[in-house]
Amino acid sequence: MKSLQTIQKTFRIFQTLTKVMMVLSFVWAGLAALGLLCGVVWYHGGSVVGADQGMLLALTETGGLTEMIAVLLVDTLLALTDGTLLAFALHYFRTEQADGTPFTKRGADEIRRLGIRTIVLPLVAAILAATVHGVFHLPASAGSDWSNAYSLSMGVVLILASLIFRYGAELEEKAG
Repeated sequence: MKSLQTIQKTFRIFQTLTKVMMVLSFVWAGLAALGLLCGVVWYHGGSVVGADQGMLLALTETGGLTEMIAVLLVDTLLALTDGTLLAFALHYFRTEQADGTPFTKRGADEIRRLGIRTIVLPLVAAILAATVHGVFHLPASAGSDWSNAYSLSMGVVLILASLIFRYGAELEEKAG
């Protein structure tokens, strides 16, 4: 049972880290959306009290207002995707903590769904980001550092972990 206690403590730590990263992702999405809103106001000739257009252009490392709007739109989209995935992961960790073990069929099903979402959501976000890049005719260097190799690999690992957790749940059923 010492191993199960270690697993539970480790999952509790990951639950806390996941919550912090989720909050930071949503904060980043909010800040990017705020910058995007400022950019749209400036694009239409308005002014934003307390916001400096030059500073925002420098922070986004873009060549102009239209490019800045597109980059911030992509940043908002990607941050929302990350936050959403982390929210699903947090839900899994809470379920695992409530069950007291990762070796349940319910937990295995949930981590499998998390694995599938980890593959699909970033892929959809990358397609939408590429669409924004195309619509705004952005140069290839403008915020195009999104890749799906990590999310694909992580999704496959989560799906494999779900198979192991399901097997552990079946072994516990037989033993009990």
